[in-house]
Amino acid sequence: MLNNKFKIIVWFLCGNLIFSHYVFAAKNDANQLAKINKEIEKKKKATAELEKQKKQLSKEILETQNKMVSIANNVTKYEKQLSGYDKQLSELRFKERLLNKKIEKNNAKLIQIIAVFENISQVPKGYLLISPSRIDTVFQSSILLRTLIEQLNVSKIEFKKDLSDLIKLKDDINQAKASISKLNSKVKKEKDKIADLIKSKKTAQRKLTSEQKKTKKEIDKLVAESKTIEEFLKKAEKLRKEKEKQSKTKKTISKKATGTFPLPVDGEIITYYGEKKTTGVKSKGLYIKPRSNSQVVSPSDADVVFAGNFYGYKNLLILHSSDDYYIIMGGMNRVFAEEGQTLLAGEPIGEMGNSEFYVEIRDKETPINPLKYFKV
Repeated sequence: MLNNKFKIIVWFLCGNLIFSHYVFAAKNDANQLAKINKEIEKKKKATAELEKQKKQLSKEILETQNKMVSIANNVTKYEKQLSGYDKQLSELRFKERLLNKKIEKNNAKLIQIIAVFENISQVPKGYLLISPSRIDTVFQSSILLRTLIEQLNVSKIEFKKDLSDLIKLKDDINQAKASISKLNSKVKKEKDKIADLIKSKKTAQRKLTSEQKKTKKEIDKLVAESKTIEEFLKKAEKLRKEKEKQSKTKKTISKKATGTFPLPVDGEIITYYGEKKTTGVKSKGLYIKPRSNSQVVSPSDADVVFAGNFYGYKNLLILHSSDDYYIIMGGMNRVFAEEGQTLLAGEPIGEMGNSEFYVEIRDKETPINPLKYFKV
C-alpha cells in the first residue's frame, strides 16, 4: 500500500515536472517568437526607412539633374554668343590686315610723290635765266607739280579716312575682346556650378545603389570580350534585354524621333555622314569643330552604356536613348557621365579640349545618318 502511494507521489511529481517543462518551453517559445517578430518589425522599419531614403535620394538626384540642365542651357547660350564674337573678331582682324596693307601701299605712294618733289627742289634757282630755251620743260614740270599736288591731296584724304577706319576697327576689336572676356567669366562660373552638382549627383548615386558597380563590372567584361564597337553593342543590347526580363520592368521606349534633338555640342560640321575621310573610309557619323573647352550635353533622355577608353578611342561615351537608339560620342577631353547612370536631355556629360568632336547614331548595331536624328 505504501509502495503504491509512493509511486503515485512520484508519478504526480514527474507529471508536474513534465508539465512545468512544457509550460516553460511554451513560454520560452513564445518569448522567442516575440523576439523574432520584434526583429521582423525592426527589419521592416529599417527596409521602409531605406526605401524612404532611396526615394529621397532619387528625388535629390532628379533635382540636381534639372539644375544641371538649366545651367547647361545658359552655358550653351553663352557659347553660341562666344562663337558669334569669335567670328566677328576674325572678320575684324581680317579687315584690319587689309586696311594695314592699304595704308602701307598709300604710304609708299606718298613717299614716291615726296621723292619727286625733292628732285624738283634740286633744280637751280637761275635755271630759267641761264636756259630760257628750256621753258617748255619747266612748263611741263609745273603741270607735273599740279598733278602731284592733286594726288597728294587725294592720298591725304584717303590716308585720313583709312586711319579713321583703322581706329574704329581697333575699337570694335577691343569691344569684341571685352565681350568675349565677360562671357568667358560667365561660362566659368556656370561650369563651376555644374562641377559641384556633378559631385553631388555622383555622391547621391553611390549611396543609392550598388547596382552601378555591378553594371561597370559587366560592361568591363563585355569590352574585354569585344574587338569592335559593333560586337560590343550586340552584347550590350543582349545584356540590356536580359536585365529587363529579370527585373520584370520593361523600359518605356518613346516614339522614334527624327530631326528633333540638338547636337551634343555647338560647332561647325566639317565631315558629314557618308563623306570620305582622309583615310578613304566613309564616315559613319559627324565630325564637328567646336570652340575650345565647349561643353557636351546629352541630346536626349538616355542611359549610360559605356564611358571610358575602347581600343584606341579615348573618352568614348555610348548612350542608349529613350527612343531606343545608341548614341556614340568621342573626342572629348573629359567625360562626366558614368556607366549605369540615367541622364536627362540637356544634361552636361563632358567637355571638349581643342580636338574635333565625333558623334554617330546606331539603330542596334547599324549606323544611320545623324542628320535624321539631330536638328541642324
